[in-house]
Amino acid sequence: MSNVKFGAEAWDARFSGEGWAYGKEPNAWLAMSIKPGSGKALVPADGEGRNAVWIASQGYDTTVFDLSSVGRDKCMILAKEHEVSVNYEVDDLVVRDFSEPEYDLIACSWFHVPWTMFCEHYPRMLSSLKPGGEFICEGYHTSQMEMTSGGPKSLDLLWDLGEVMEIISEGFTIIHAKVETVELDESDLHRGTAHVVRLHLLKK
Repeated sequence: MSNVKFGAEAWDARFSGEGWAYGKEPNAWLAMSIKPGSGKALVPADGEGRNAVWIASQGYDTTVFDLSSVGRDKCMILAKEHEVSVNYEVDDLVVRDFSEPEYDLIACSWFHVPWTMFCEHYPRMLSSLKPGGEFICEGYHTSQMEMTSGGPKSLDLLWDLGEVMEIISEGFTIIHAKVETVELDESDLHRGTAHVVRLHLLKK
């Protein structure tokens, strides 16, 4: 039985087009920050797999979890194009088991969830990092509300840097944690000037 909760239908619909909704290239911040490796990587909420496939191409044993079975199918196509292997599990952050510190890298972009869910489940997810493991991610800042370059139009889903760090920074060394203004060019859904939170944390 699948652990998927409400919301999968909307993502399946978004990913059901002929192309890749957010393009086939990795998120720029992840590509800038992740170095080639050989450990285990977890790529949460990676949709059609653009980040996971690129991370696998860097040498990592890569696993995705995401709500969308359509996204899984697209990821498998993309992985075949790049001649890499990605393990894609249709699963939900809320019910996923993070009992063991097994990952050397957790990397994601635009993984926005309601704030109460973030507070409860992001720390659970990050507990699955090994000591010395890296958490690298990018999300939209609260000031993105008035922008037209993508992201949810709900303050409950957008990130305030101080609030995010208060919830997840314990037990980590901060390599990078900043609000930045960037130019996105990922697809028609993520294009133009954007206000983002960029994080790179190292598990102690």
